[in-house]
Amino acid sequence: MAGNLNGISMLLIYGRRKARIKKYTDILQSCKNCGSFDIGIKVYRDYFHIFFLPIFPFGHKTVEIRCNNCGEQIRLDTVKKQYEDNTKTPFFLYAGLILFAGLILFLINLNLNTQKEKSRSVENPMVGDVYRIRKDTNNTSTYYFLRLTQINGDTVYAYHNNLEYGGYVNKLNDDDFFNKDEELIYTRKELKQMLDKGEINAVERNYSDYNGFNRVR
Repeated sequence: MAGNLNGISMLLIYGRRKARIKKYTDILQSCKNCGSFDIGIKVYRDYFHIFFLPIFPFGHKTVEIRCNNCGEQIRLDTVKKQYEDNTKTPFFLYAGLILFAGLILFLINLNLNTQKEKSRSVENPMVGDVYRIRKDTNNTSTYYFLRLTQINGDTVYAYHNNLEYGGYVNKLNDDDFFNKDEELIYTRKELKQMLDKGEINAVERNYSDYNGFNRVR
């Protein structure tokens, strides 16, 4: 019983389904059973879905032809071929691919805007800006933070935090702080070079105390 339940669960997550993509009424053909000129034509297409969201269609279109008057199924190969060829697959069967493509474009645009904002912040530094610095050594990345303390023309002064992190981090640990006894000095050009090399991984301007960026000792 458990195995059957798991199988049902998997079918609800993804699988293959059939959708009716078009419905026609043909009054030029007659039913051989009742003689009615009222022929219903339905065109179907299989599609792959995830959580019932259509991802993409596959396989060939199928056509069902029945008399609307008596319900008799009718075999008309030439008519079937005509409607298979002329019926277009609707966009909703590509909904998953369209959403995925939209998400990718959104993320690309978001990343471009983030990079532009980061570049503007480095070109126009402000006291209080916090830079996350990534240092790559022997295929290993470590991270630390710089907090800008003073800007005098082309010269920028900064404190670095006390700890170095072995993995990606976006805030200081509770026991970490900026060390005011070791002030570092950069030129604007040097900061721009660090940005171009990817060493300035992120810029936090509107930071909050939650990140610990106010702790200076």
